[in-house]
Amino acid sequence: MNKAIIITGTPGTGKTTISQLLSTHGYEVHEVGKIVKEKHLYTLYDDEMECYVVDDDLLTPVLVELIENNSSPVPIILDGHVMMVPSEYIYHCIVLRCSIKTLRTRLEEREYKPSKIEENVEAEIMEVILTEMLESYGEENVSIVYTDKTEERSCNDVLNFIKGRKERKEEDSTC
Repeated sequence: MNKAIIITGTPGTGKTTISQLLSTHGYEVHEVGKIVKEKHLYTLYDDEMECYVVDDDLLTPVLVELIENNSSPVPIILDGHVMMVPSEYIYHCIVLRCSIKTLRTRLEEREYKPSKIEENVEAEIMEVILTEMLESYGEENVSIVYTDKTEERSCNDVLNFIKGRKERKEEDSTC
């Protein structure tokens, strides 16, 4: 069965940056936010928070189809913070995190509204994404990478988790 690697985290933690770097290492990357917009997989646009409200019942089958149609020998990368994919399709989930100071700076540079910045900072403090991923996929399938360092070091950390996951799976299969 084909699988995917989820790269997720609070907006501003570096998902797209790291995913783009992973694409230079031979991974096929799919930006979930773009898929949602292009295929209209949302119920409405929230003007106050300046974001789409995703319809998981529409999004999940589209992501499963992407995974199933992957012809590459490596898992595809799903880049985004608004997805729930059945666990049998997940190779590993990497949650990107960063310091609140770094997060706030990144969101201010994107010119997010103050209310949106505060919502995302609170989500990071409360570990909302991490908690969701741990509940969905379990501790053994979720890793955390902190992105306060250089993009290249963060990408290498992600690659090391992916490599480590592969080595553990190969060890398991030889028992």
